[in-house]
Amino acid sequence: MPTVTEAVEALVRATIDLPDTEMDRAWVWREYDEEGLRFALLLAQHELRDLAVRLAAMRPNPPSQGQRILGQYHHAYRDLSGALAGLRDEDLDRVPREGEWSVREVLEHMLGAEYGFLGVVQYALAPARPDDPDKADERWASWREEHGYRAPKTLEGGIADVRNAMFEIHRRVLRELDGLSDALLERDASFWDGEKPIRFRMHRFEAHMIQHTVQVDKTLVWIDRAPTEANRLVRILYRDLAAVEMLVSNAFGQKERDEVAKTIGDRAAEIAGAPDGAGAPG
Repeated sequence: MPTVTEAVEALVRATIDLPDTEMDRAWVWREYDEEGLRFALLLAQHELRDLAVRLAAMRPNPPSQGQRILGQYHHAYRDLSGALAGLRDEDLDRVPREGEWSVREVLEHMLGAEYGFLGVVQYALAPARPDDPDKADERWASWREEHGYRAPKTLEGGIADVRNAMFEIHRRVLRELDGLSDALLERDASFWDGEKPIRFRMHRFEAHMIQHTVQVDKTLVWIDRAPTEANRLVRILYRDLAAVEMLVSNAFGQKERDEVAKTIGDRAAEIAGAPDGAGAPG
């Protein structure tokens, strides 16, 4: 049985490269027979949003403030996933215009920021951090190296490699900061802009990612890779997947998640032309 995320990824692979004309291809779901193939993606969005509502209602304990901030950050990450979904390897290094970064350069900058922001928070919480501000500043660079909070100097490979690199640091942020108490959010963390509370530092993950996702969007237009209708619908799908992913737990909702995963996975197989005809609309 695929997870919801795996089912969505399968649907993305089945539709992301379709031209706009294909969105009018006949596709029927019960009484809905006039929207074309685009309705397969819109229906999946509907199902994800409903699943998120159901899972939130089942959650045994409300999220902490830190977990809510991480949820906002994860939404921004999934929006970036959608922006990158249709890219080809050759798109990464195409120069958009003089003085502007390529997509790879934008993502290298984003990757470096993710490592840096996480290191700043963890250094503020580290028992070994010197109490004296000057000594703490002196120790920062070596501590960051020792504990793996410096990004690779270059972001190599094709689009799959680049997305994997972004995924790995994103997953690390979610795991390492998940348990922060509300009280710890008010502790100061020092960076180039002085002392700011960890609450501010955590919101910077999302804000910085949004800023440079907009830069990616502009760059794609400049290199003649503006989003198609399928690209736009897939991006919405990823954004609505975010809320479901932040509610994943073995403690509740497994039956509901499995049902939605099967429905979306079968639909992806049907669109991709699975030989067994799995998932025919009905």
